Amino acid sequence: MCRVGLAFDVAGAGSLSELVALTGTADSVVTIADFAARQLGVRLSSGELGGEPNGHHGLAAAAALFEEGRFRLPVQEVFALTQAARAHALAARGPRRGKIALAVPQTLTTAE
Repeated sequence: MCRVGLAFDVAGAGSLSELVALTGTADSVVTIADFAARQLGVRLSSGELGGEPNGHHGLAAAAALFEEGRFRLPVQEVFALTQAARAHALAARGPRRGKIALAVPQTLTTAE
């Protein structure tokens, strides 16, 4: 098993035990989605931080870490938006290595 320095859980799908095992300590794991965190000694982060309500501060922090090359998000597969049902079915099947993503055409993401 590989060692991981820190883990940030956003799935809330009961993976905290695995993350604690990967990092070696509950102190190295933070979740924003698993409300059973305290039972494992893992910190649940929510609410206001740095003046940003509802945890929006996490987006800026994650983006900054990504820009620094310190945050990676594994992607298992990317689907066209027209294949959203297929992507959803794959995501619902259970354990996987990486996120399932939808590619949104640029024409839908730009305001006219």
